Amino acid sequence: MGKLKDEIVYPIPENQAVYEQLYAEYTTLYDYFGRGENDVMKRLKKIRHRAKGG
Repeated sequence: MGKLKDEIVYPIPENQAVYEQLYAEYTTLYDYFGRGENDVMKRLKKIRHRAKGG
């Protein structure tokens, strides 16, 4: 996906509310796609596999 950098990123205290909103959205998406709330990822993988001739 990308290269790792040797750097430390410090949060901006004034942005804490925004960070919390983004994290809430992230956890919703993680649950939706990653924990089996639906099988869209499995369907997409099957489509990719068929498209590659598998």
